[in-house]
Amino acid sequence: MKTHRSAWLGDRRGLAAMEFALVAPILLMLFGGIVDFGLVMSSKSQLANGIAQGAQFALLRGPGVTTALVKGVVQSGAARAGLAATVTATVTGPACFCVSGQPVALVNPSTALSTTLKCAGTCPGTGVAPGTYVVISASYVYQPLMPLYSRLATTTISDSITVRLQ
Repeated sequence: MKTHRSAWLGDRRGLAAMEFALVAPILLMLFGGIVDFGLVMSSKSQLANGIAQGAQFALLRGPGVTTALVKGVVQSGAARAGLAATVTATVTGPACFCVSGQPVALVNPSTALSTTLKCAGTCPGTGVAPGTYVVISASYVYQPLMPLYSRLATTTISDSITVRLQ
């Protein structure tokens, strides 16, 4: 009986499989986190690409650009980058604003200026003429590969840009 027991304790044939079974879940979670992080960064870059295309379009079209056109360019730019129709874009403007404050903020000098787009007069406190601006914002809800990570971190990616039209 004693020889049978010592033969069983000295047998090492299943040790590598047992070690792998203990370490594999940890390695898979670590690998899944790395992949999710990379996909989040890629999605953020693709969203920024769509917003940049919308900003360039608005800048080239000038003050006569419409919000619907800019929104369409942002969504199609992000869709070409791989985010499809899940991008939610919001476009404010074109409208007249004054730049003021610390940190810098856009302040609407009057509703009459913002509706007529004539941007006449001067901004209060600065004496500088108001400018025509478009504010483009977009967001995307990222679905992680690892379901556990969706509970640990936020999965909404958003970005915005403000463009002064000439």
